Amino acid sequence: MRHHLLRPALLAAVLVAAVAASPAWAGAPQRSQVSQNQTITGATSCGVLSWEIHLSGDRFRFFDEATGALVRVQIHITEENTITNLTTGQTFREGPDNFMQTTLFTDQGPIIVATGLAANVFGEQLKDVGRVEINPRTGEILFSAGPHPIREGIEAGDELEPFCAVFD
Repeated sequence: MRHHLLRPALLAAVLVAAVAASPAWAGAPQRSQVSQNQTITGATSCGVLSWEIHLSGDRFRFFDEATGALVRVQIHITEENTITNLTTGQTFREGPDNFMQTTLFTDQGPIIVATGLAANVFGEQLKDVGRVEINPRTGEILFSAGPHPIREGIEAGDELEPFCAVFD
């Protein structure tokens, strides 16, 4: 990793699984299903928020034909989530989200590229949509086109704070 990219815990699991996988045959993509349920809870300026994430996706791993090395992982992710202000009891649907997340393995290190609708709360009130490129080792946004409040929150160290916009 909505969501945003895959959330940090899921992102780490996906990267480890992707790197640890041995190719069955070089050049041909391997397809598998991924799913994750996760809850992120934390204090924000608008109260204690809880983000329940229900993610599923089709993952494709691509290998170099000559060496068999993993060069790219693409996951078509869909999510149905909720965001709850535990202080007030107010809950909103977050989603449906639908985006493509690609991890490129380069000589300079991995790069994550996410394109599509990664967060959608209350119609137009809060959206994270467009294209974003991130260094997964540092969390730094390398490129951004479109509003990305959740991803910017992740980069700043607080992915829940942007949700306060829907609890006004």
